Amino acid sequence: MNTQELWQRYQDWLYFNEDLGLYLDVSRMRFDEHLLATLEPKFAQAFKDMTALEQGAIANPDENRMVGHYWLRNPELAPAHLKNEIVDNLDKIEAFVRKVHNARFIRPGPQIH
Repeated sequence: MNTQELWQRYQDWLYFNEDLGLYLDVSRMRFDEHLLATLEPKFAQAFKDMTALEQGAIANPDENRMVGHYWLRNPELAPAHLKNEIVDNLDKIEAFVRKVHNARFIRPGPQIH
């Protein structure tokens, strides 16, 4: 590619995510329109599957379990019946940590002087 083509490709493929304040330049990666057309339905399915997981879909049918470790970072994504339990447990953990940091957590037992 010549300089003008590279500049145009950069302008076409520079990605900016406003929420993160992040620019991503993929213009020098070797892909073409055909590859993108092939990947588009796969990405659409991945986003659909992720939405279903976030809403509590069973991720592992053999174990009949959901996957929700990301709910600990954002309980708002958790299914309603789990949200309060997650928030309550996180509150208890944070209260415990505050006690430890403020030296108000004393373990019972013999004192060593």
